[in-house]
Amino acid sequence: MAKSIAVAGKGGTGKTTIAALLVSRLCQEGKVPVLVVDADADANLGPLLGVTPKKTLGGLRETALKEVKNLPAGMTKANYFELGFHEIIEELNGFDLLTMGRGEGPGCYCYLNSLIRKFIDDLSPSYKWVVMDNEAGLEHISRRTSGDIDALLVVVTENPLSLQSAISIGDILSDLGSRIQKKYIVTNMIKNNNRREEITRRLSRLQMEYLADIPFDPQLDDYIFRGDSLISLRDSPAADAVAQILKTIGG
Repeated sequence: MAKSIAVAGKGGTGKTTIAALLVSRLCQEGKVPVLVVDADADANLGPLLGVTPKKTLGGLRETALKEVKNLPAGMTKANYFELGFHEIIEELNGFDLLTMGRGEGPGCYCYLNSLIRKFIDDLSPSYKWVVMDNEAGLEHISRRTSGDIDALLVVVTENPLSLQSAISIGDILSDLGSRIQKKYIVTNMIKNNNRREEITRRLSRLQMEYLADIPFDPQLDDYIFRGDSLISLRDSPAADAVAQILKTIGG
C-alpha cells in the first residue's frame, strides 16, 4: 500500500510549493511512481511540477450533470465517472497527477466524493507514495474523499492568520479520529528565530509535533518566478529541508 503525505495550511504559506518539493525529492530518489493529488481548488500544484492540467474533477462533475441523462444504454453513472477519472489523470515521468479543481455550478458533491475516494483507494496500491495538496479546511480529507493519511504537514508562517488556520485545522483533526497517523507543524520562511519559538509555543496545545523549518531559498524563488518545474531543483536549502522531512517521516 502506498505511503501518503497530505500538506495543508492557509493560502500563501507555501504549502503547495512544499508539496511540489516533496514530489520532486521522491522522484529524484527513485521512490516512484507517485500519485499526486491536487485537492486545492486553486489548482497550482501542476504548474509547479511543469504540468498544466487539461481536465479536472470539478470539470468532470459539470459535464456529468449535463450528460447523465444521455448515457449509452447499459452504462451506469459510476461507469461514466470511472471513465472520466482515467481521462483526467496526467501520466508523467515518475508521477501521475490528479487535479480536483472546482465546479462552477451549485449542487452536492457527496456522490462524486464517494466515487473519488473509491477511485483513489483502488489506484493507491499501484503507487509507492501519494502526495496530496489540500485546502486549509481539509475538505477532501474530512469528507473522506481520500484514504487514511500517514503524515499530515500543517504549514505556518509569521502571518498570524496562518497560526489561526493551523488551530482551525487542529479542531478539524480532532473530529477525524485515527484517520491521520502523524500530524506535524512545519514552519516556512521564518526570518526571526524568536518568532519561530513563539509560533511553536502558541501551537504547542495542538496535538502536532514540530517537524522542521524550511528557510527562504533564493534559488527556489528564482525557479518559481521563471515558471521552471521544481522537479529539477536540487542542492538548495529548501530542497534539503524537504529531504530531511521525508527521512524523518519514513521516506
